[in-house]
Amino acid sequence: MFKKAIDLFKFKQLRWHEPGAAAAKEQCPCCDYVTLPARGYDQICPVCFWEDDGQDVDALDIGSGPNHGITLREGRNNFKQFGSCELAMKKHVLAVDERDRFEHKPRHF
Repeated sequence: MFKKAIDLFKFKQLRWHEPGAAAAKEQCPCCDYVTLPARGYDQICPVCFWEDDGQDVDALDIGSGPNHGITLREGRNNFKQFGSCELAMKKHVLAVDERDRFEHKPRHF
């Protein structure tokens, strides 16, 4: 039984949303780029590396568990400062010149 469970995780393929795919139709709450195929399914935005747990701008100051407890407000400010939701995630995000493959709909609060 244990071996079967290990094998499930060992061969599990990660679902990554590829830039420019037709499925990108939802706006990331952190960077405001349209990068997510749907909201609230723990997809990771390739532009800012925010893990979308469904939290949105109506809850800016509530910590996000999947995002190491930072708030959406902190993630948005971090993105404006250095281009990712957290400094440690900067190495994973798309380069600035690659972001234009996604629509950007900036929101101001």
